Amino acid sequence: MGRTVPTFTNIIDQELASWSKFRRGLRAEDQELFDEIFRAAKLHLAENFYAMRTIPFESIMISIVIEQARRIRNLEGKIQERKNQETNKIQEHKYQEPNNAQGSKGQEPRRSTV
Repeated sequence: MGRTVPTFTNIIDQELASWSKFRRGLRAEDQELFDEIFRAAKLHLAENFYAMRTIPFESIMISIVIEQARRIRNLEGKIQERKNQETNKIQEHKYQEPNNAQGSKGQEPRRSTV
């Protein structure tokens, strides 16, 4: 009979189980982050199964790194978007003519001689 190949979900679950003592030692908020990190690995099950590396933890780590890089890229994009919005607001304000800057007939406003 042939050998049964475990699913990559099972491999990740086994790896997660091997880290259970480490996880228990973490503070509650860090345990949540730890769980989130391993969930990121499950977003690339097909790729990991396809690669089926000799040391599965390598694939798990690459999946985690990819997801972290994706988050960083998205956050950088949002930061740049906000910077652009602020720049546009500043430029609009800078080039906007003040109300009643010119007289009613297109003349320049009178200047005070005081």
